[in-house]
Amino acid sequence: TDNMESDLIEEAIQLNTRKEYVAWEQRCDELIEFMEEQSRTKRPRLAVGHRQFVVARIARLESLKDSMRGRFVHVGAGYGLRWREIETTFKSRIVTGAIINSNHIEPRRFLEDTGTVVLERVRDVVERHGSVKVNTAFNGDFATKDKRANKSIITKNSEIYRCTDILEWYERHVVEPILASLEEFQERDSGWALSRILNLTVNVNKLNPMRAGCHFEVPREITLKKAVVSVKSMDNACFAWSVVAALYPAKSHVDRKLSYLHYTTVLNLTNIEFPMTLKDISKFEHLNAVSINVYGIENKQIRPLRLTGDKKQKHINLLYLQDPRNDGVGHFAWIKNLSRLVSMQLTRKKNKKNFCGRCLHYFGSSQRLQTHEVDCQKLNYCATRLPSENDRWLEFSNHCNQERVPFVVYADLECVLRKTEPDKEDASPYEYQRHEVFSMGYYVRCSYDNSLSSYDFRRDENCIA
Repeated sequence: TDNMESDLIEEAIQLNTRKEYVAWEQRCDELIEFMEEQSRTKRPRLAVGHRQFVVARIARLESLKDSMRGRFVHVGAGYGLRWREIETTFKSRIVTGAIINSNHIEPRRFLEDTGTVVLERVRDVVERHGSVKVNTAFNGDFATKDKRANKSIITKNSEIYRCTDILEWYERHVVEPILASLEEFQERDSGWALSRILNLTVNVNKLNPMRAGCHFEVPREITLKKAVVSVKSMDNACFAWSVVAALYPAKSHVDRKLSYLHYTTVLNLTNIEFPMTLKDISKFEHLNAVSINVYGIENKQIRPLRLTGDKKQKHINLLYLQDPRNDGVGHFAWIKNLSRLVSMQLTRKKNKKNFCGRCLHYFGSSQRLQTHEVDCQKLNYCATRLPSENDRWLEFSNHCNQERVPFVVYADLECVLRKTEPDKEDASPYEYQRHEVFSMGYYVRCSYDNSLSSYDFRRDENCIA
């Protein structure tokens, strides 16, 4: 297949007629179909590196096809980016796809325009799976004085949850690293320069961040709040013990298993395996007629990791903790008082607050909270993060995406300075002059219809009245 791909690339340069193009495209499709069959076959299983190489070749040929199609087939306006899904047999792989480029020349513009497609695909997968790992590969055709080669810039895997700001992830973990690597590569003494953008490949993999089953000490700052109950267990069932602690609270020794009924006697665990994973919580909710929210700790702040879609009368809030010595070890604990746990990160007021478990806003009364929860259940799938003292400015760098405001008003005043007399009884410093407005003018500028623009002025003592 290596020789076949090289032959197709050489033939593409020599195509002159539409008939030659059609025959060439057919051979190209046959080779792509053969490679896809290789990629998805399970026996014999290809090595991971070989499968990744096959995926890159498929995406490369798709890019070449689109480039040739632009020469021989009329395409309508807006053509230029196309999503091409590629079947693979990677373990834990959910989807692999390539955004094929046809006419983008500038890398930043290409990445910005592909963002819409990438975000749509990733959001859809996260909605279905709850959490995923994503990495991308920017593929381009590079050239020097005497040779050409296809090279890739691969980004690191990033964990994405429902509460992740996906737009921020794309900018910080895809666009910026690719552009930085591209600039660094071209500035070396190698002489390579980007000749053509081929595609952006997106790999989405399964992620089970909630595999929890070991007990370790809860951080001291959380323990002091007395808002969390952590049952000590070494049987990989800390999730079940936390649920039992919430449904059947103990009066004393709340951290001991012996203070509770055994979870197998009060919970329906049909087809449930421990350690508990994020995707199995929905199944557990259905079997036991409960609803569960899961929260985690990010930068010493409590953030929702998983929010239930249907809050029931029996509702439980759990805290997921990771062992600071081992990121692969986690533990569930019951949040018995969400207000006490999160209140200090939002306000210094010590009066009782009623917190919404979805957006983490708080209210002064339970009645106001109940009214709010009706709409919040329908609208919010993550916590609302308000600006802080250290992070209160909104900014952007893509100035080309700015839109003009429809109307701008330019105004000016003309004044005279009137002398004032001091108070005879008071010899302290005083205002010895005062501005008095005698004229005002303003210009209203319309950005989309100049007939709506106008200038007006007024001159008298009451011109601004």
